[in-house]
Amino acid sequence: MTVTSAAPRSATHVAHAWQRTPWLWDVQLGMALVTAELFVAFSHGSKPWVTAVDAWLLLSVPLYATVGRPALHRDAENSRRALSFCTGVAVLYTPAAVVAQETSIAMVVLAPLSYLLLSRSKAIAFLLVCNVVPPLCWTVLWWDEPAHLLPSLLIAASVAGSCLTIGGWVQNIAVQSSERADLLRQLESSRDELARLSTAHGALLERERLAREIHDTLAQGFTSLVMLCQALRGELDPRAEQACRYVDLMHRTARENLAESRSLVASLSPAQLDDSALDEAVRRLGERLAEELGIIVDVHVTGTPRTLPPTVEVVALRASQEALSNIRKHAHAAHVDVCLAYTSAHLELTVRDDGRGFSPTASDGGYGLPGMRARVTEIGGTTEVISAPGQGATLTVRLPQPPSRTTLPLIQNGSRRPSDDPNPAR
Repeated sequence: MTVTSAAPRSATHVAHAWQRTPWLWDVQLGMALVTAELFVAFSHGSKPWVTAVDAWLLLSVPLYATVGRPALHRDAENSRRALSFCTGVAVLYTPAAVVAQETSIAMVVLAPLSYLLLSRSKAIAFLLVCNVVPPLCWTVLWWDEPAHLLPSLLIAASVAGSCLTIGGWVQNIAVQSSERADLLRQLESSRDELARLSTAHGALLERERLAREIHDTLAQGFTSLVMLCQALRGELDPRAEQACRYVDLMHRTARENLAESRSLVASLSPAQLDDSALDEAVRRLGERLAEELGIIVDVHVTGTPRTLPPTVEVVALRASQEALSNIRKHAHAAHVDVCLAYTSAHLELTVRDDGRGFSPTASDGGYGLPGMRARVTEIGGTTEVISAPGQGATLTVRLPQPPSRTTLPLIQNGSRRPSDDPNPAR
């Protein structure tokens, strides 16, 4: 039977102001279309070819609805839809601008849209085409009337200059808005990380406070009780067997509870890894278990041990302590295998025993395994427990770790002097 836990993930999306108000673009494009239609309709009277140009211009409505609007609100810059829409606008508006040169004023309205859909160079090319082609056609059509040529060129130059100026200004605003949106995303991410770190720091401070309280009250009280029992045992008459038995029971109970309180203080206190490496601390835990129970405990380290973030080392050490503590209390094992594996992506701790096993889904009211899972999940790791009654147990903890250039060689005899006690209660 297998039980696995993992950390959740989240995502954030930010929409720009021009994407949150699509109806404003609808109104702007509608005003440009109506203006162009009116200029064309009143330019040369009610002639069939004028009506045809107006009808041709009306095709910009389905073009915007099916191509332009989706490109503006969902596509990235220079998408295929954006290029298709701008090309279609140039094809639809150029005949109208040739028929009525005043129609080119609509380009001033379309300039911001082109700058939002295209890159600066492509937007400039689009606006130049829309403002240069009509004057060339006017020159050909009205070559016999030179008086019309200068006003036409002045109108074209004014409209082109206005389009480029307004469009560039709008694009600068859009770029600034995008940069601010990125900053907002970074700020939200930093705020979430700060909240997480504050919560973790608060939990650490609370654990340290509880450890001090237990050390100063329960542990000290049990220590005093043990000493009193020893003193009382020396004062009793050896022939008072019943009284001696009760005193011995009191003494044994006090010592057991003192050991439990010290273990609790050790689990709540931060790991003492300043003077020793993580693999050294795990080896010492294995050696202590083998000495206490008289069983075989093999500790293996694969990969190259290196300095890891303190949170990763603390959680790995606490998981080792919890796993070996459970084996000491419940497993009745004859052989224990501990493997600490360093890889480029994660740190993996595996503790395997040949004891009596248990059902991982059954609740015994203890806080060891749930607390360990909570610690592992807090830093984005996973916990896996495989066990069944009579078949031993295997605990696997995988902790993420950033790549590091600093490596530590395997510790040789006497190269470092770790503290004698990996679980100090003092």
